[in-house]
Amino acid sequence: MIVISQHFLLSSRTLSLASVMRMTDREAEETFIRVRWGTPTGKPICPRCACPIVWDCRKANGAGRWKCKACGKCFSVTSGTLFAFHKLPLRTYLASTAIFINEVKGKSALALSRDLGVQYKTAFVLAHKLREAMASELKGMTLGGAGETVEIDGGNFGGYVKPVNMKENRWDRRLAKNQNGKSQVVVIARERGGRSLPAVFMA
Repeated sequence: MIVISQHFLLSSRTLSLASVMRMTDREAEETFIRVRWGTPTGKPICPRCACPIVWDCRKANGAGRWKCKACGKCFSVTSGTLFAFHKLPLRTYLASTAIFINEVKGKSALALSRDLGVQYKTAFVLAHKLREAMASELKGMTLGGAGETVEIDGGNFGGYVKPVNMKENRWDRRLAKNQNGKSQVVVIARERGGRSLPAVFMA
């Protein structure tokens, strides 16, 4: 039996840009509900008191909105998230998330603005919000345990000092006094078949 290894981005794909582009506004809203609350029935839960009994009080423009029976507060699918008080369509936020998480080497705000058809400032803020959400998910995360294998790798990034043209004017860039102090060490620990935990340190 021959087993061909598969790239981890292909094996764990749950949201693709093509599927988001084919969604209607209602399908995008239902996807947001499933992703946020993880309910297979597609029912929202009050983000304030976690009460599962809510009434549908959808706005006239079609935007989803619910009212909690316990606390009486109204909320939407983005209430209490980084997309709260949003002005863009939900499908745009889903597309930005799909683009951001499926990029292997990251996504610049300029490229994100071109792909989404929004201004650069909008894409810049959106990219930082996504990075902030990813960082908050890593707080308190632990890897390993009994019988688990954790692999660690890292590398140096930044801090490059360009040498001068004339050889007699060059200095030893390996010495700390001749470095600019901007080099960073990125270390990542990945549990086999599990999660990854990155960390950044100053060199």
